[in-house]
Amino acid sequence: MRSTLLATAVLLGAASSAAQRNVSGSLPIQEQSCYDARSYRLELSVDPERQSIEGSVTMRATVLADCTRIALDLDDALEVREVTVADRAAKHERGEHRIWIELPEAAKRGAELMVTVRYGGKPVVATNPPWTGGFTWAKTPSGAHWIATTCQGEGADLWWPCKDQPDDEPDTMDIFVTVPKDLVVALNGTLVKDEKRGASRTFHWHVANPINVYCVSLNAAPFEVVESTYTCSDGTKMPVQFFALPEHAAKAKKALPSFLDHVRHLESICGPYPFRNEKYGIVETPHLGMEHQTLIAYGNGFRLEEDGYDWLHHHELSHEWWGNLVTNHGWKDMWIHEGIGTYMQALYLEEKRGTDAYFGEMREKRRGIMNRGAVAPREHRDSHQIYFTLSGNDIYNKGSWICHSLRWLIGDEAFFATLRRWAYPRKEFETATDGTQCRATDTDEIRQIAEQVARRDLGWFFDLYLHQARLPRLDAELKDGVLHVSWHTPDDLPFPMPIEVKVGDTIRRIEMTDGRAEVQVGTRDWELDPKGWVLRQNLQGPSSKAKPRR
Repeated sequence: MRSTLLATAVLLGAASSAAQRNVSGSLPIQEQSCYDARSYRLELSVDPERQSIEGSVTMRATVLADCTRIALDLDDALEVREVTVADRAAKHERGEHRIWIELPEAAKRGAELMVTVRYGGKPVVATNPPWTGGFTWAKTPSGAHWIATTCQGEGADLWWPCKDQPDDEPDTMDIFVTVPKDLVVALNGTLVKDEKRGASRTFHWHVANPINVYCVSLNAAPFEVVESTYTCSDGTKMPVQFFALPEHAAKAKKALPSFLDHVRHLESICGPYPFRNEKYGIVETPHLGMEHQTLIAYGNGFRLEEDGYDWLHHHELSHEWWGNLVTNHGWKDMWIHEGIGTYMQALYLEEKRGTDAYFGEMREKRRGIMNRGAVAPREHRDSHQIYFTLSGNDIYNKGSWICHSLRWLIGDEAFFATLRRWAYPRKEFETATDGTQCRATDTDEIRQIAEQVARRDLGWFFDLYLHQARLPRLDAELKDGVLHVSWHTPDDLPFPMPIEVKVGDTIRRIEMTDGRAEVQVGTRDWELDPKGWVLRQNLQGPSSKAKPRR
């Protein structure tokens, strides 16, 4: 239910707004494909009274193909003051939510580019964050300024110039933010310096690992920092920082042990916390939440369930692995972020409350599956299409069910080894903290890893569940004490999925290598897939209490 509500809110709250503005991950253009962004230096002054920003971005990039013109993404609400290339003035034009930059001289493949954009203005206001992107200018209970950014759907270019493609992550970033002196700025990475100058205060944060630009997150309020240290699974002592409103610092301190238990659980499944050379950070936000790298945005009001479980925090934290460590090449494979991340919640409940809780969580997620479009379409998709118009809710709930059914198919030993390999394809990556542990991936690589671990072909599984929308149907017919079971699939796709059968009090697994099987049941009661392992049309049934299909 929880992830269903979250994803449904995304669909209802953001679809119309996202359609009116730029989207993230549009079709690549030559003016951006010709370079690889290596680092950004973002310097920003934030005026909460005027709700405006002024600043500059310096991008260092490697030229991948000879070019005379490049493009950076930037929302039309913001004005460009000046553009320079290697400190030389460069001509530029605006259009299509981009800055089109004429290079002072042609750049050859292998050359290094340094482009600086001075810009400013009033950025887009997020009308329904985090479902809509932009700045949130809120107030704390005491009346102080409380600022946050969200930009997953529309892209980081809502508030700073960048190349807005999910697989072009800068290796590093340096971010300088100046705010009124009574505010504290929480950002990704590690705090380098906090310097007061008169009525203002400048924070310098350094990001030491590759980062998806939509995960760059600016937060400011009179935060109180609740600090701790966590020992990661590899023995690393990692700083923990919870940026909480002063009114809620006691709640943050009380919640932190349960949040750290989420870290422990995810490490046990996925491998070491990926960014332990920086921090595990949480920031209290005036919106529900987001998976900003090393700084989870948290706005769930400290509503802990039994066992100290907070679904929102666990879901956003899971993205440190599924989204930040492992990033999809393009939005068409966003299920890797959302579906695998959503499935982690069921695994946590299984550990804390047992198998009944696990299957109960999966039944709740099943109710939210819509089958509107392929979870992982082979065609290009931008953020708006994958979240709001074509796949939507299914990248969460159907994605998690695909993991659930894969677990049944290949067994626990191979499945949990696969999860670990999905996060860290090679053992040496688990020990890396220099950025080499991070990678971009797609559904094809995810399939290949699963096949290597399970030592079996899984093309039929991925083709049916991920690359088209419709579900298989399981039919059963009883004749003369023999149960005839058969799969019926869209376009007659092969589907040799085994199924559990309960006859009387005995449960056993039956193989269906050609999509059919026969089971001797006599006059005993029978039920297929009694626990609900296999994603299909008729999840409830068939059984001896239902009329067999003819």
